[in-house]
Amino acid sequence: MAMSGRLALTVLIGPALAWAMPAHAQNLPVKDMTDQAMQITPDYLGLPQPLSASDENASKPSGKPDLVVAPIPISNPAIGTGVAGAAVLFYNPNKSAQPWVSGLGGGYTSTHTWGAGLFHSMSLAHDRVRFLGFAGYGVANLDFYGIGPDAGSAGLSIKMHDKALAGVLDVQGQIFREGLLRHFYVGGRFLYLDLNASVTVPLPNHPEITPPKFERESTISMIGPSFTYDSRNSSTNPRKGVYATGTLLYGADWLGSDFTHHKFQLGANTYLPLGKQTVLALRQQLCGASKDAPYYDLCLFGQQGDLRGYETGRYRDGASWALQAELRQHLFWRIGGVAFAGVGGIAEDVGSIWKHSTVLTSGGVGLRYLASKDANVNLRADVAWGKDGPAFYFGIGEAF
Repeated sequence: MAMSGRLALTVLIGPALAWAMPAHAQNLPVKDMTDQAMQITPDYLGLPQPLSASDENASKPSGKPDLVVAPIPISNPAIGTGVAGAAVLFYNPNKSAQPWVSGLGGGYTSTHTWGAGLFHSMSLAHDRVRFLGFAGYGVANLDFYGIGPDAGSAGLSIKMHDKALAGVLDVQGQIFREGLLRHFYVGGRFLYLDLNASVTVPLPNHPEITPPKFERESTISMIGPSFTYDSRNSSTNPRKGVYATGTLLYGADWLGSDFTHHKFQLGANTYLPLGKQTVLALRQQLCGASKDAPYYDLCLFGQQGDLRGYETGRYRDGASWALQAELRQHLFWRIGGVAFAGVGGIAEDVGSIWKHSTVLTSGGVGLRYLASKDANVNLRADVAWGKDGPAFYFGIGEAF
């Protein structure tokens, strides 16, 4: 699948940034690192926990800087096996409920895919405004199967060598200070990606698989609204609450974009405690891209953990959706187990989802090892089965 380098440093900003980059970047190591790096947070490191916006009686986080250097192992069917390294500084110059975080890092995998970059996030105005910025460069050597369900099912792919310079700016503000809506932040996002992709192993008898050159060598600059709703009791291993994110971005030629397409992405996780040692986690995802979107910014099936068992990007089209459930059970000592199953699919556009989706299913099991009792963070190892066979995943933290 064609990937350009979403940089390994995306690794440290958490799931919110996973929505920030184009879909083609979702099967870079950065994607996995992004999902896992949410674990490198103050609670994981034993630092003061962020406060609820309405918790006025709790003590404020310390302003003392804490520098952390950490490796992040990764493995999935899209990018192979590898490791990322990151240096992250937590500090709190304005004594906010949320610490400021700055970092840099990089990663490398067995497919000779690598990336590097830097980021900064901060909280202002007593945590009523949150800012996130990221910039980086990456190279990927992965497979591209084409567009549509028939392309994914055929299993024919070309090898592509992609290089990309990417950047994201996101600013969100809190509207309400009390009640359930205190967890809701809304704002805007700007995304930039400059891609240079070449075909290293073509299929001469299937020229239709190769993307046109004007798309392989192009730039997108997109801008639009974004939101986050987060009522989880923990960012690392939640037992209850809701985490939802969404963006609606438009290509802007006045910002130098070669395409003026639009794309929206919505995702929501719900966590339900079924007992002291049992949690049911649910995830829903929906993506839609306009017909004039370049091949690398279409919707990819299997991203964001939707669904495990599929190589991210093998199935791509103008729309994707997924529903997934995972039962999480503590077994003994530091060992836990999970069982998960899901259904989803791709379609030509959002309007065709209900009648003309190509439906894909998956399921699997996994083991968990509690790596940190204080932060309640797991190492995970999952085996999943999809339409095209089994896949193995290893990483830090839960899949969603």
